[in-house]
Amino acid sequence: MKNKLFIITIILTLLGNVSNAENFNYDYVELRIGTTNSDANEKEIYGFASKSINNNFSIRGGFYYSYGDWTKNGKYREQDGKGFSLEGVFNKEISSNTDLVISTGYSLFSAKSICTSLSRVCSTSSNTSNETNIYTASIGFKQKLSSSILMEAHYRGIEFEEATTGVTQGNLILMKELSDTISIGIDYSWNITRNDFNRTMVILRREF
Repeated sequence: MKNKLFIITIILTLLGNVSNAENFNYDYVELRIGTTNSDANEKEIYGFASKSINNNFSIRGGFYYSYGDWTKNGKYREQDGKGFSLEGVFNKEISSNTDLVISTGYSLFSAKSICTSLSRVCSTSSNTSNETNIYTASIGFKQKLSSSILMEAHYRGIEFEEATTGVTQGNLILMKELSDTISIGIDYSWNITRNDFNRTMVILRREF
């Protein structure tokens, strides 16, 4: 994955002088609230901001929080997680209604797990805190379906620092403009490789 991130960084650098007609607005803040099919991340809240540097580059970052609880094998478990992310994004006009989007990023996720005994004793290792470095790279496109509806599709690679293998995901986003600056939408991601996982989020976006 790190080699992939390096290759994408080189591509971004080589494409840095390409002009763009600014089909889409890359200056915005957004709030996302959602859920996953993982008990450990049953509830999630994200706050993000994106700021364009020029016609082709933008920086996107933010903070997120997750919570989950579940009962298994006579034990009740809870997990609180929080983190931040920072991402560089390259966009290039393909047509008057379509942008190519390439990104690479880093995030740090911290989680605290607590085990409560119900009918079986929790081990001393059940109550843990850990931090994970996460590296991402993606390629996709933005497409205007109409004057007020926007679709995004992305293919994403994810690597967790302690893991031996990475994860690839698909991602679809559908946004509906309510006004010149306010949009609402839905974001759906799913694992293509490794364990079964999906995430669904509702988006509220304010553009500038």
